[in-house]
Amino acid sequence: MNPRTYQRLQALLALALGFFILNVISSGKLYWYINARFAWLTVLGMLILFALGANMLDNLRRTRAQAVDEAPGPLHSPGHDHAEHTKPSAWPLLLLALPLLIGLLIPARPLGSDAAASRGVAVSGALASGDISPLLLQTGPDQRTVLDWIRIFNAQTDLEQYEGETANVIGFVYRDPRLGPNQFLASRFAVTCCVADAFALGMLVEWPESAALGVDEWVQVKGPLRIVEQDGRKIPMIEAESVRQVDIPAQPYLFP
Repeated sequence: MNPRTYQRLQALLALALGFFILNVISSGKLYWYINARFAWLTVLGMLILFALGANMLDNLRRTRAQAVDEAPGPLHSPGHDHAEHTKPSAWPLLLLALPLLIGLLIPARPLGSDAAASRGVAVSGALASGDISPLLLQTGPDQRTVLDWIRIFNAQTDLEQYEGETANVIGFVYRDPRLGPNQFLASRFAVTCCVADAFALGMLVEWPESAALGVDEWVQVKGPLRIVEQDGRKIPMIEAESVRQVDIPAQPYLFP
């Protein structure tokens, strides 16, 4: 491949990847991939890609202009470059093209039941540390997430105080074959860094019309909290009074 064509492809791929990342950010789908606190790194990477692409195109323009201005010598023709004697490696192009192809060919969507089934869904003891923030204990029960409830049940010994509190959580429907016909898990993925380290959490829900819910359907569940045992551990269960379908949250993941 001609070195100029090669450099031009490098520049265009860098710019295309930068515009792809910009589209992910502007569409609000960035947090489907990473923890919110690392968003600045993605923005920085996007700016670097734009700068690299623009710089490579500018260098090509300058080289071409210089070649036109130079008079042909006895041994060299205008625009001749010693780099043309070396064959450029295809790896840099592949490294730029691969993430772009994956992003374009695979539709963006949050992790769901398929990923949960392969990784397992934790209903208790999902966190390595039992420490919880005092602010969490002061949060109203209707404002706690699936992660919050599991944290509390993982850390507290006196759980009876939570019996009967009104829970209000949002999650996607996950069906575990071990559950009863009127039960499902209101599930969320927790992400520490990115989706590669995501782990699924689930809060048991009992509702007479559970069978009518579709797998991966996002729902808001409200109802009194009950304490039940599973494999010798006490876990929270919502005795649902209402279950309504909701849109996928702008931020589908929870962050420990």
